[in-house]
Formats: sequence, C-alpha cells, structure tokens
Amino acid sequence: MDPFGDSPQLTHWVHRILLGGVVLSGGLLLAGLVILLVTDQPLPEGSPSLAVVFRQAVQGNGVGLLKLGLLILMATPVLRVGVLALGWWRLGNRRFAVVALGVLVLLGVSLALGLG
Repeated sequence: MDPFGDSPQLTHWVHRILLGGVVLSGGLLLAGLVILLVTDQPLPEGSPSLAVVFRQAVQGNGVGLLKLGLLILMATPVLRVGVLALGWWRLGNRRFAVVALGVLVLLGVSLALGLG
C-alpha cells in the first residue's frame, strides 16, 4: 500500500481505463481520418448532438468517427477520476475519495456552464 491508499487492483483498473480510452479514441480518430481522406467528405457546419455523432460513427461517417474519438479522449480522464473516487472509497480512504468526488462535481459544473 502506498500513502494514497492505492491497491494494486485499483492501479490496474486505472491503467486499463487510461490505456483503453487512448487506444479506442486513437483507433476512431485514425479510422475517421482515413475515411475522410478516401471519400473526400465535406465537413458539416455547426455542432451536432451526441445522438447524431453516435449515429454518424455507427454509419461509418468519417466526421462522426473523428468526433466520437475526440469525445472518448476527453471522457477518459473523467472516468479515471470516477474510478479513483470509487476505489478509494472502497479502500476506506475517504479523504481522497471526497476530493475526487469534488473534482467530478467541478467538472460537471464547468461542463454545464460551458454548454449553457
């Protein structure tokens, strides 16, 4: 155990989440770029909703794949903080869990303010 109360299992899950997020987003970004270069698709105007991005990605649209890849890349650190909060709570390290939950709340507030 280290001073932060991490267990090898928690460290393993955090590593897997970060690695998985980067690999998945990198694959989507690469696929989207290849599709855009091969098909010469025009870039749409405006910002589509999340549902539209998912639909485009499932349909193999290059722009949809790029946007989904970027969304996953941005969501990966947030998911990491959530896993750390849960892991620290389960390990009994309430202080770090509460701090991590505070970070999640601040991220949520900043997202809500940025979208509104």
